Amino acid sequence: MKKLITLDVGTTAVKATIFSEDLNLLASEVREYKLDAPGTGLLELDPDVYWENAVSGIRSIIEQTGTQPDEVAAITCTTQGETLIPVDKDGNALHKAVIWLDSRAQEEAEEIAKHITPEQFYSTTGVPEINGYCPVAKLLWFKKNQPDIYNNTAKFLLLEDYLVFRLSGKFVTNPSIMCTTGYFDIRANELWSGIIEVSGLDPQKFPNLLPCGTVVGGLCEKAASELGLAPDTTVTTGAMDQTAGAVGAGNIREGMVSETTGTAMVIAATAEKPQLDHLSAINVYTHAIPGLYLNISMVQTAGMVQKWFRDELCQDMEGGAAFAKMSELAAAAPPLSKGVMVYPHFTGIQEPVNDPDARGVIFGVGLDADRGCLIRAIYEGIGYALRENLELMELKPERIVSLGGGSKSAVWNQTKADICAAAVEVPVISEAASLGAAILGGTAVGILKDIQSAAELVRTDRTYPPMAGNTELYEKGYKKYRMMYERFAPLFKEG
Repeated sequence: MKKLITLDVGTTAVKATIFSEDLNLLASEVREYKLDAPGTGLLELDPDVYWENAVSGIRSIIEQTGTQPDEVAAITCTTQGETLIPVDKDGNALHKAVIWLDSRAQEEAEEIAKHITPEQFYSTTGVPEINGYCPVAKLLWFKKNQPDIYNNTAKFLLLEDYLVFRLSGKFVTNPSIMCTTGYFDIRANELWSGIIEVSGLDPQKFPNLLPCGTVVGGLCEKAASELGLAPDTTVTTGAMDQTAGAVGAGNIREGMVSETTGTAMVIAATAEKPQLDHLSAINVYTHAIPGLYLNISMVQTAGMVQKWFRDELCQDMEGGAAFAKMSELAAAAPPLSKGVMVYPHFTGIQEPVNDPDARGVIFGVGLDADRGCLIRAIYEGIGYALRENLELMELKPERIVSLGGGSKSAVWNQTKADICAAAVEVPVISEAASLGAAILGGTAVGILKDIQSAAELVRTDRTYPPMAGNTELYEKGYKKYRMMYERFAPLFKEG
C-alpha cells in the first residue's frame, strides 16, 4: 500500500504527517522553532530552520511507521501564506525568511497605494488592504533598501515554494499560496501586471504557476539522501494552510463553512463567485479546486485568550491536561456564565470594524462568579464573534465544521452550536490541513480520483446539534455582545 507524506509548516512549528492511500492517519510529528525579532516590526527566520525541522520530522514518521522508501507515493506541502524568501539562481537564500507578521514595508505600501485605489486592489486581489505586511510592499522594500539582494534575486519564493524547491530543485508556485501576496489577480489566475508595473518590479523574479495538487517532479538527489527516500518519490504542489484545511474539512461546495479555533479563529466559506465589487473586510482566497473561492474572516485572538487565562489564572493546572480541566470547569457553569461576558479581541479587531486599539473586556463579574464562569464566558465571547463574522459574510449555515485545538472541547463546540443555531461537526482527523495536503498529493499522483470525491470522504467524529433552550438564551447574550464595541470604543481610544 502506498503512503502520502505531508508537511504543514506554520509560524512556529512544522508538522510532518504520513497517511495511508485510503487517508488514514498513520503518524504525525511536530518540530518547533523560535522566530528572530531583530528590530521593531521585524520578524525573520533562517530558511534552513524550516528545512532541517522538516527533514527531522519526516525521518521520524518514516521510522515510526516502518515505511520503506518505495512505499512513499508523494510529498506535499501546505504552509502559512505571505512569508517571503529571496533566492539566487541555485536556490540559495539571499536573506532570512521575512515572516508574514513582519510589518517593515509600511512606507512602501503607502507609496503603492498612491497609484492603486483600495477598491481596485480589493477587486483584483481579494485582499482588503495593502499594508506593511503585504508581500508586494516587501518586494518594493527590498528594491529600495537592499538593492543588491533585489538585483541578485532570481526568484522571490513564498515559504511553500521554497520547500518545494528544496525537495525537487524546481521553482514553482500555486494559486492558493499566491492569492494573498497583493501581486496576484485571483479572477484571471495570474500575476497582476498592473501593480507589478506600478511598483517597478521584475515579473521574471516570480516562479512558474502550477495548479494545486499537480506533479512537480521527483525528489532531487540531495533531498532524497537527507530524507532517506527514493529519488523518484513524487513532489507535488499543495495549497496554503487555510485552504488545505478547508479541503481536509470537506469544505468544497458553495455555502459550506469551516472554522479553525487555534491561536486565532479563521472562518472559511466556499463560494462559486468572488464578491469583489464593493470594498469589504472579508478576504477572498483562491480555493484549491479550480473555479472556487474561499471567503475568509478572522478573529485575531481565540485560543490565545484561553491560553492567556490558563497561564495567568490557572497556574495550578499543569501540563497538557490543563485545557481539558478548564473545559470541565466551563461545563459546570450555566449558559450566560452568571452574567459574565468576555469581549475576546485582546489585540485589536479586524471585522466588522477595523480597530487595532480594541482590547479584551471582562464584564459583569459578580461575587457568585467562579473560574468556570470566566472560562465559559471566554468560550461564549468567541462563539459570539463567530456568529458576528458569519453574519458579516451573510451566511446562516445549517452546519459548521470545527477544527483546531478548540474543537477538542465539547462544551466549546456545544456553545458555538447554540449561539450560531447550527450543528457543529468535528471530523475524525483533526489535522485538516495535513489531510487536505494528502488529498492534493494523492490526487496529483492518481491514487485518488479527484479533490472533490476525496474530500467527500471526510468522516465526522461527533456532531453537536444546537439546543433550542440555550439558543434562545444566547440571543439575549449576543445582543449585549453586539453593544459592547460601541460602548467601549471611546475607552479603547483613550488608551
